[in-house]
Amino acid sequence: MVDRRTLLAGTAAVLLATSAEVPAAVAATRVTSGDWSSPGLAAPEDENLPKFFKTASGVKVQELAPGSGQEAKAGDSVLIDYVLRRNNGYFIYSTIEGVSFQPRDVPIGPIRLQLGSGSEVIEGLQDAIVGMRQGGKRRVLIPPELGYVSSVLQPQPPTFATKRQLANHSSESLLFEIELLRVLPA
Repeated sequence: MVDRRTLLAGTAAVLLATSAEVPAAVAATRVTSGDWSSPGLAAPEDENLPKFFKTASGVKVQELAPGSGQEAKAGDSVLIDYVLRRNNGYFIYSTIEGVSFQPRDVPIGPIRLQLGSGSEVIEGLQDAIVGMRQGGKRRVLIPPELGYVSSVLQPQPPTFATKRQLANHSSESLLFEIELLRVLPA
């Protein structure tokens, strides 16, 4: 039987041995919370990407592909694919298969939205879609006051988990990547 003092002495020796000097090669790769060498959002913008512009309502829009078809107007119905992320890039939902770590049982596919006054589409998304041409793609940053100010606004993710995540982050700006597949005139 080992007495308590011998056990404590052995434990202390093991702890001291494991806290010994770390090799220089390992120490050089270690990142601490004080290391700000990664520029993150402060990184210079890629000059090859289109610039964001701001709508009158405050929505930031980046035209990724202009499209060449019919232009969407208020009163039209549109068929879109979209990817919804939080403003920090965390994935919430997509209508496109294989975009992120979305479970296979989550329904996907384009959705139909009715544009114009009285519709239940979030205001910021309407601002971004009106004026788009069929086939166009945009990245849109929607401020919270133009986003999901009500739980009935569209588009809504299909599952409880994704709806809950959206509700938890409705007070944040949201990032949509939208592709206008079809314009259905009023």
